[in-house]
Amino acid sequence: MLIKHGLFEEKEGTVIVWHEDSTQVGNYILTVQTETGSIISALKKRLTPKQINELKDTVPKDETGI
Repeated sequence: MLIKHGLFEEKEGTVIVWHEDSTQVGNYILTVQTETGSIISALKKRLTPKQINELKDTVPKDETGI
């Protein structure tokens, strides 16, 4: 799943794993591989219902929640 990230959402990366934020209902912690191959974890608050469905259908959930 591709997602925009960065200060101005100017970068694009691939979500490789995710889990729900235990401190804030409705937020997701996404681990993203950037275009340069770096791996970053980011809190993404504003996922649309379509993005949430795509996330849950196509990207493995991180059961460890780390």
